[in-house]
Amino acid sequence: MLFVFSIFSGYSEINIGNSVEWLCADAGLIATGQLKSYTKATTGNNLWMCTFETNEILKGTTESPVDFTINNIAEDSLKKYVSEQTTMLIFLKENEKSYKSKKIKTSWYIMETYNSIPAFINLNTPQQALITAYTFIVLTYRDLIISVCRLTLQKIAEYEIQGKTVFMNYLEIPYQTAAYNLLYSRSTCYLTVPHFMFPESKEQLY
Repeated sequence: MLFVFSIFSGYSEINIGNSVEWLCADAGLIATGQLKSYTKATTGNNLWMCTFETNEILKGTTESPVDFTINNIAEDSLKKYVSEQTTMLIFLKENEKSYKSKKIKTSWYIMETYNSIPAFINLNTPQQALITAYTFIVLTYRDLIISVCRLTLQKIAEYEIQGKTVFMNYLEIPYQTAAYNLLYSRSTCYLTVPHFMFPESKEQLY
C-alpha cells in the first residue's frame, strides 16, 4: 500500500505524491460511477465502507457494485455524493487481507494522490487531486482526466504485452510548477511514476 509521505534525511525533507500515471499503473480497478451507500467502519478514526455502482470500467473487473474502504474524507462529502448521485472516478487497489465490517467484506481500498488525499475524484467539479508527471499540472477538467487515463493505460498495456513489468520510479518536481506548489512544505518534491514512461526518473531517492 503506497502512501504519500514525508521523510527526513539530515536537514532535507522530502514530500512524495502519486502521479496519475502511477495511479493508473498501480491500480487494480479504475472506474467511473456513483456512490450508492456508505457506513462507518468498525475500526479506524476516519475509515468508511462504501458501495459503488460502476458505469464504465477503465481497468480491471467488471463486477458491479463494488465495495471498498476509503480514508481521510468528510462524511458530508460522502453524503452529498450519494444524495446528488455525483459521477465519480475511483482508483482502487487490493489488500492481501480482506476488511470486514458489519455485512460488508472487501479487499479493495481507495488509493491516495498526495498528502493523504483519496483518489476519489468528483468528475462534475474535479478537486485538485490528480497530477500528471508529463507537465506537472493538476488535472481539473473531466474530459482531460479521462483522456489522460486512457492514454496512460494504453501505453502501459502496450508495454506489458511485450512481457515487460512496470516498476515505480521517482521523478523530481520542478520548481514553480503547479505540482510543486501543491506538495511543497519546505521540501524537495517527487512524484511516483511508471519507470519506462519517464527515462529521467530514478529508482531510488538517494
